[in-house]
Amino acid sequence: MAPFVWKGELRYARAVIKDLGEFSDIRSPAKCAARIGQAFSQAFSSVQIPEKAFRLLPEIKRFDTKGICRTFSDGVGAKGMISLDDRLEGEVLCLRPSMIKFEATSNSIEICGAGFKPLPMYLNRQLIKILEDLRVPHQAFLELQAEAVEQLRFTTENSINASTYLQRNVIGKAARLPWLIKKLYYIGLSFNDDRFLRDTLELAILIQLRELKYRSRIHVERGITVYGELCSPSYSFAADHQSGILDETGYLKEGQIYCPLTNEKSSEILTGRVLITRSPALHPGDVQYVDSVDVPLDSPLRSVHNCVVFSSKGNRDLPSQLSGGDLDGDLYNIIFDDSLMPKILSEPADYASAPPIDIGREVVRSDMTDFFVQFMQNDQLGRLATLHQTLADQKPDGVFDPSCLKLAEMCSTAVDFSKTGIPVDLTKIPRSSNIRPDFQAPGPRVLIQESVTVEELEDHDADEDDNEVMEEAQPARYYRSEKILGQLYRAIDEHDFFEKIQRHSRSVRKPQSFSLAEEVWKFVREKTALIEYTHYLPFARDIKEAYVLSQ
Repeated sequence: MAPFVWKGELRYARAVIKDLGEFSDIRSPAKCAARIGQAFSQAFSSVQIPEKAFRLLPEIKRFDTKGICRTFSDGVGAKGMISLDDRLEGEVLCLRPSMIKFEATSNSIEICGAGFKPLPMYLNRQLIKILEDLRVPHQAFLELQAEAVEQLRFTTENSINASTYLQRNVIGKAARLPWLIKKLYYIGLSFNDDRFLRDTLELAILIQLRELKYRSRIHVERGITVYGELCSPSYSFAADHQSGILDETGYLKEGQIYCPLTNEKSSEILTGRVLITRSPALHPGDVQYVDSVDVPLDSPLRSVHNCVVFSSKGNRDLPSQLSGGDLDGDLYNIIFDDSLMPKILSEPADYASAPPIDIGREVVRSDMTDFFVQFMQNDQLGRLATLHQTLADQKPDGVFDPSCLKLAEMCSTAVDFSKTGIPVDLTKIPRSSNIRPDFQAPGPRVLIQESVTVEELEDHDADEDDNEVMEEAQPARYYRSEKILGQLYRAIDEHDFFEKIQRHSRSVRKPQSFSLAEEVWKFVREKTALIEYTHYLPFARDIKEAYVLSQ
């Protein structure tokens, strides 16, 4: 950080960090950097909490069948979730030791997000591949994608569709573009008659179409994304809406969740057997069934909404079974679409957690700088995830193949690298060739083989070092994948899609001589004909000149 002047005083990084809190007892450079970084999280609001309002609660812990101590309440609090408990009297904020990441100098809470409404749920390639190998029919994914493409096509049919699409995807909101398109419609004009507005919408649709084709980001109408929360029998606490939190009442049984949903128009409580997962999902056990239940009318859980409340009972907490999740703000995906329900399930992964590297002394700036350089040199998460996707497509057992299971574990290590300082052991990465499925091709103008032989896929005669060099030096070859990701990829023809929407645009637009801006100005003149405004013109010119001079 470059020094800066604040209230007449030159401020340096060391002084700024000292003002944030006490970090001297942290002995891991990675962990220390992560803790300091928490203070710079983007927040849209903050609330000052009186010192007397804080109350410390014990952790909720239980030993599983393997004798491993599980912390069910991990992550809920000082850094994490705040949910409402109407049994607490007065202004009270209850924290647990695992929530307190460092001793801060401020008692204010910075709010990074809130559960105003459930977030939409989208599939991705990793989750689709897992569901395919859990025997979800291909047709379910193909129909969902076809529906998404059709919705994109309808976007250009009229102004209301276009405005709604832009509003829903938060496109052009700062410039009030959705409002403008709708307003033009109400005065009898169309966005199609202006090249800029037309091109803006078509570009937005192109981006969304490529999200579908190249990332398989498919919206699931009967699915939601919410934060997580926990349920325990002894203590109550305060925490945020729209997240996974803990059932502090002890009502929920093992394998049960409570998911109350509300928005501007309606509210409901999700009930029945549902599928729950969390991104990034790479292990087949990162997807599990749970029973979503209602709670009594007098339950304190009735005070929360737009979240998933987890049970505190059982040998192992459910969040940790879902890609190693916890309750410090993690988002969870819940699916209640019958067509996406798996025929089989897998046992969840149970990776041993590695303690952060301890340097045995106070962390200084050079330690964190050295770790940052090490992290940039050794971060392999993207490479591992791509290789997992490739091998899962090529291996007969898919994500159940030992090489894919190994990569899922290595990805877990890579995700924690920024906090533990422990990099992935590159010597354990499964061997692979430069042959990849067609859905990983960088674009449409790539030669695709109709098929590939087992011998080609298993041709790994080069030694370990040579293999890595070959992967980087030799151009990749692509084959036609018959798995679901390949089918989804080929089902979208970008060229054909845009030809059709541009053909429709040409059929409804006005002649070339028509000017939308002139028509708007004509409408304004007609509506303001009897309004006296000319005496404001000098004032308006002064504002314009002041603005020009300020640039």
